Amino acid sequence: MISDIEFYELSENKQRRLINSDRVATTDRLLAEIPDEKVPLRVFEKSLGYLILDLLETGQYSLVEIGEEFNVHVTDIRNIIQSYRKRSKNSFKGKYTKISLLQDRNGVIRVGKDDGRTSYYTLEKIPYIARLVDPTLCVSLLNIDKRLGSFPELTGKIPAGKAARIDEEYAFVIGDFWEIDPQEVFDQITQYDRKYVETNLMPFPVVECRDTYESVESRFRQPDSTYNRFRVDESSIKDIGQHFIQRANKQEVGIVAYQETAIEFADLKWYAQFKNPKLLRTIDTWVEKILQTLNPEIEPVLGSEIDHSEKGDKQMPDEISLDDQILSALSTEPQSEKEVYESLSLVVTENTGKGEINTVLKRLSNLGVINEITVSGTKKYTSESGEMSGNSKNQGVNL
Repeated sequence: MISDIEFYELSENKQRRLINSDRVATTDRLLAEIPDEKVPLRVFEKSLGYLILDLLETGQYSLVEIGEEFNVHVTDIRNIIQSYRKRSKNSFKGKYTKISLLQDRNGVIRVGKDDGRTSYYTLEKIPYIARLVDPTLCVSLLNIDKRLGSFPELTGKIPAGKAARIDEEYAFVIGDFWEIDPQEVFDQITQYDRKYVETNLMPFPVVECRDTYESVESRFRQPDSTYNRFRVDESSIKDIGQHFIQRANKQEVGIVAYQETAIEFADLKWYAQFKNPKLLRTIDTWVEKILQTLNPEIEPVLGSEIDHSEKGDKQMPDEISLDDQILSALSTEPQSEKEVYESLSLVVTENTGKGEINTVLKRLSNLGVINEITVSGTKKYTSESGEMSGNSKNQGVNL
C-alpha cells in the first residue's frame, strides 16, 4: 500500500489517477482533487467502490456501517452505492454502473432488509441454478416462460435424464459465458424436463422448474418499505423500456443487458403490486416489447399501445400534492431548502410559502423518505432514503 508520504512523491499525473479511481482519502473523506497542502492521506489498495463490493459480498450493511468500516463520510458511500444501483445510461459510461456490476461480479446491490428508516445493502449474486437455466433472469423475474412457448421450437419436450445434441451446444455457450465447465452445465440441464426455443441470443431452454424460478425471484425482491420510496409513473416506465429497445434495435444488447432490464422491470412490477396496481398494464406492455426483441416475429399479446383507460381518474399537475412536487424536485445531490424552493415550478412557489416547504422537508426526513445532512453548517436534503439516526443527523459533512 502506498503511504501518504510516497503519494506526495508521485508525479501529478499518477496522483490524479489514484484520486480519480477513488483510492485516496483524508482521515474521513474521499479526495476529488490534489490537496494544496500535504495533509495526512490514506491510499486504498483498490478503488473504494470495489472495497465496498467486497464488504457487501460478506453480508448486509447500512450506509453508516459501511462509512465506519472505511472511515469515510456517508455521503461518499451513498454516492457509490447509488451509482451501482441506478440503471446504466449514456451507453454504459460511468465509473460505477449496474451493468458493470453484473459483468464484473455477476450480481447487483439490493436492499436485504429495511426497518422503514435504514436500508441494509448486500451484493446479491445471480444464483448458480439461474445461471444455467435462466441466464437472462427474464423467466424468474418477469415470468416469460409461458410466452416463450409461442417462440419457434428447436426441439420438442426432452424428458429429464435424456440428452440431445442441443444440450451439448447450449452447455458450451453458457459454460463459456459463466466460465463453468460445460460438462457441469450439461449434467445440470439434463436433470430437468425441457425444450429449446429459438431466440436472437441463443437456443433458449424452457425448463419445467417453477419452484427454482420462484426461489430466484424471492432472492431479488426487496422489502416493501424499499418500494414505498419509489417514485414511478408511466413516463419513467417508458423511459426505461425505450432505452432498452433502442439499444436492442441497434444490436447493442447481450445476456447482461437483459439481466439488467429484467431486474429493472421486476422492481417496477413489485412496486406497482405494492403501491400502484394501475401501472401493471403499462409494465406488462413494455415487458412484451422487450420479449419481442428476442424474436420480432412472435405475435404480441397486449398490442403495442399503452392503456390510457384510467387517464381520466388521474390528478392534473396543479392537483399534485406538495410532497410529490418536492420529491420530484429533489435529486441525489444535496440541496438546501432554498435550492429546493427555487427548483419548484412557478405555479407551486406562487401558492406556497417557504415555511410550508420547510415543514414538508422536515416531515419527509423524519419519516426516512428523504435524507437530511449538514454541509458546512447548512442543512441539505437528498432524494435518497434517510439513514441518519438521532445522534448522527447533525454530523458535519465536508465536501
